[in-house]
Amino acid sequence: MAVSERAVKVLGIHLVAGVKRRNLWAYLVAVLVSSGYAGAMSVLQPGLLQVIGIPYAQQASITGMLGAMQELVFILCMALFGAAADRYGRRPVYVFGLLFTALGFALYGTSTSMTELVIYRLIVALGSAAMVGMMVTVIADYAQNKSRGKANGLQGLTATFGAFIPPILAALPQQFVQQGMTQIDAQQATFAVAGALGLIAAIVAGFGLAKVAGKVTERVGWRIMLYQGAHEARQPLIRLSFGAAFISRGDLAVTGAFIGLWLVQTGIGKGMTPSEAMASLAVPAVLMVVTGALVGALLTGWLSDRISRVRAVTLASGLAALAYGGMFLVSDPTAGWVKAVLFVMGVAEISAFVSSQALVGEAAPAQKRGVVIGFFGVAGACGILVGTAGGGSLYASFGPASPFVLFGLLNGLVCLWSLRVKAGAAKSDMASHVAIPES
Repeated sequence: MAVSERAVKVLGIHLVAGVKRRNLWAYLVAVLVSSGYAGAMSVLQPGLLQVIGIPYAQQASITGMLGAMQELVFILCMALFGAAADRYGRRPVYVFGLLFTALGFALYGTSTSMTELVIYRLIVALGSAAMVGMMVTVIADYAQNKSRGKANGLQGLTATFGAFIPPILAALPQQFVQQGMTQIDAQQATFAVAGALGLIAAIVAGFGLAKVAGKVTERVGWRIMLYQGAHEARQPLIRLSFGAAFISRGDLAVTGAFIGLWLVQTGIGKGMTPSEAMASLAVPAVLMVVTGALVGALLTGWLSDRISRVRAVTLASGLAALAYGGMFLVSDPTAGWVKAVLFVMGVAEISAFVSSQALVGEAAPAQKRGVVIGFFGVAGACGILVGTAGGGSLYASFGPASPFVLFGLLNGLVCLWSLRVKAGAAKSDMASHVAIPES
């Protein structure tokens, strides 16, 4: 039995019995590619839409529609994939997610019509729904509770490095064109490379993830599993983790969608070309946010193992409330002092991300962890939808700072909510957080 094996320690993280070092490293490879996929479509899709002849005036609405469709798939499917992970194990669900996402990306580059864009994006969305849920669930299975903060911090750090994959992919079309490819062939080759990354990660995950956790011994119906997972939201800690998931994913969505847009538009207003504004204003700002995220992932992971997970959420959401709400004071995003705000924003957004995952990983019962984290993902998808769709409307109607102010207020509400939750409220039996061998 795996539970009788000696537990190991990797990078300061105490793993549950049955999980080996190579299992954690394989998981981190999967996380690196999974997080890269999270931002790749928004970076690669504009070039594809242009070369396949989608009219410029329609590109924004099509982009919004495809993004909203993907989030709707997340909302509908993440809990189902969580239940599947509880029944069949994490590894097959994660491998399925990586393979389907890879297939979707490879096919997406071959699109020649709106119909094909929708079909292939649905494949990407279906795979991503499984993949994203397993990113959170597997690390919750692997780490002992005393190391849960550091484990999620390491995952957040790896995911931040994964954010460098999309710009690397975005540079490929021009290189392919310089080698003699046509524009359409260059786009297809780039999406094929993106698909190959997922195939590699799926192979690593298939052979490298541990055969622990996820198979329930008592078979129950899917509807009952979903009901049981949703019913866990009655626990104060799990309910708070869902709220933290909403704001943490929304924070990331708002920053990703509107920081660059605001700076490019400001640069154009000052006489720059779009390329100049992107290179001299948007890229340095994004790098400042990413730098803050790298620091925040390590800091929050360390802190979450030294204070209660609830208080970690309090600190993270409070910091995010100040950082995002502080954007109300910004009239010129190119001002030097704004860089400090962006750095703090990077720390805050990843802190909210890491602390929410550590909290749900601690609070979710081991036998229902997959489906509970599936609903956690649904809450996060709702936050992304509000951040992008709602934030876009606010940006157009009330100015560039308004999406940030909205999430500043929402973070403030979660901060106040967390103060009303006792740190030990409804805490799961920690004895249940051990590896459960698959048969």
